[in-house]
Amino acid sequence: MKFLLKLEHWQLFLIVFTPVFINFFSSYNSTLNTISMIFFTIGTLGWVWAISTSLNDKLPLDSKLNIKVFRILFLIPIIYILLLTLGLDYILNEGDGNGGLFGVIIILHLFSMFCIFYGLRFAAKTMKSVELGRNAKFGDYAGEFFLMWFSFIGYWVLQPRLNKLIK
Repeated sequence: MKFLLKLEHWQLFLIVFTPVFINFFSSYNSTLNTISMIFFTIGTLGWVWAISTSLNDKLPLDSKLNIKVFRILFLIPIIYILLLTLGLDYILNEGDGNGGLFGVIIILHLFSMFCIFYGLRFAAKTMKSVELGRNAKFGDYAGEFFLMWFSFIGYWVLQPRLNKLIK
């Protein structure tokens, strides 16, 4: 996923959001919907993964970020979203009638959201700690956190900075 950090901001934006826009402006097509979700998931979450793993070696020595915990927690939403995307048609059309499957999905979804926010915080803190040369506090990287959360804006602001950090 490191190649995502070497792209220009507009290239990253187009790779991730072109299928989403095509899907949005076309009539509903489950195949197109699946493809756009896969591009968005791999693009956005892959970008956060690349930031965290690629910049981890450049962290200051006093940094206390555990990359192993990040990798485990951040793989959960990636796998969950891809499986849910692939199985969503079945869930919506077939269902199980008693709501048990939806209960499991709600629990998994909430845990996945927690893992995504953890990953966004980890990536933002990693990026800012590398830029500052010290262990960053939340006040230092809050802007980066929200820009990663709202990635359609964050690509334009953060990607040029990431290009410089990677070089």
